[in-house]
Amino acid sequence: MMIGAGDPLVTPEQRVAFERDMTEAKVDWRLTVYGGAEPSFTNADAAAVGIPGLAYHAETDRRSWRAMLDLFAETIDAR
Repeated sequence: MMIGAGDPLVTPEQRVAFERDMTEAKVDWRLTVYGGAEPSFTNADAAAVGIPGLAYHAETDRRSWRAMLDLFAETIDAR
């Protein structure tokens, strides 16, 4: 899961609950919290929607894409 630290839709308490639930379920999980980012950080047109709190964040977009490619490389067998 990747989330912006400024996401008003998912509280820090909900993130802690997610961590607890995944750990208790013995799931191999990863949570990346990007500082300075809000929801829709990968959508260059996010602000056009007119919903407060949605915003594109170029640096997080780039970093999260790299993280996703790394996850794919780790988990998808490309034989």
